[in-house]
Amino acid sequence: MSAAPKVEAMNPLFDKRLISAFVDGVVKTLKTMASTDATPGKPFIEPKFVLKGEIAGMVGMVAPPLKGTLVISYKKDSIFQVLENMLGEKYTELNQEVSDAVGELTNMIYGSAKTTLNQLGYNFEMAIPTVISGDFKITQADKGATLVIPFNLSNGSTFYVEITVQ
Repeated sequence: MSAAPKVEAMNPLFDKRLISAFVDGVVKTLKTMASTDATPGKPFIEPKFVLKGEIAGMVGMVAPPLKGTLVISYKKDSIFQVLENMLGEKYTELNQEVSDAVGELTNMIYGSAKTTLNQLGYNFEMAIPTVISGDFKITQADKGATLVIPFNLSNGSTFYVEITVQ
């Protein structure tokens, strides 16, 4: 029997299993909870974090010795599409109900990915998401690069999973 792989030796942004865990978490969560097909685009690395939407769910990811941040950012048309599929209602403004849904979706996606990654040798801890919206800037405490995974929806809109690891 072999031991779990040592994950601290490499940058997890280059671990295809990490990318797959988040892609699967997004695809399964949106299909199950919102009857929404999300098609992943090609992941890319940004040297500096840049938020790509008007509302986002953010979770601190801690798996000692790794520390990072997961941000799932939506443009209005993408989150409104997901919520219309999920709740059967049309949304035209960012309100408390939209914010609550973003928090819940972030929690479910992170939980799904965390379960998969922990089975692969990571030890990510539970975390409570924070939802941010409007005109804002996130100042990252670390100087790490950001892995960006775009997801496309049937209405032509896009949302993004952004992972920054210290």
